Amino acid sequence: MAVLAATLAGCAGPSNRDSSLNGLNAAPMSAAAWSRAAGVYSGSIRATTERFGLEDTSAMDTRLNLTGPVDSPGVIFRMWRGYSTAWTEYGEWKGTFTNIPQRRYGTQGTVLASTHYPDQALLILRRNGASQYAGVWMILTFRDADTIDVDWIGHAGWRGEGVLSRLPGLALPPR
Repeated sequence: MAVLAATLAGCAGPSNRDSSLNGLNAAPMSAAAWSRAAGVYSGSIRATTERFGLEDTSAMDTRLNLTGPVDSPGVIFRMWRGYSTAWTEYGEWKGTFTNIPQRRYGTQGTVLASTHYPDQALLILRRNGASQYAGVWMILTFRDADTIDVDWIGHAGWRGEGVLSRLPGLALPPR
């Protein structure tokens, strides 16, 4: 019974995800808006959850690379995560997720990506070998040419937010 109760309490994510998806427009971003949004971003995401009366915290440093066309965006997402839970005083985890077939070797999972009108994208991170509810959903809202607001909806009730900033492009010296 204890295992069943822990499983049910820990899998509260699907209802949170469904309610968050209701706010996304089904139409994709315009090609012009996506061309301004594509690029490399970096920043921090903070997430918390409350399970069994205890609050768990997580801090992630991330790097996000968005490329490709608006109807099938290419994504490489890297994260370095530090967390503290009721059972773990401190833990670390790092991983890379991508939907680009040539870049999948050695990654921890895949990304399902879609864009949503006028200025949002949905990334679903799925770990290799895990069920569809074990992954993380990220709703990205492009605020301007250099900033993304992130709504992080994780499994087991993890919920968080963060801001990613565009990294400047490398300038080649004149010849």
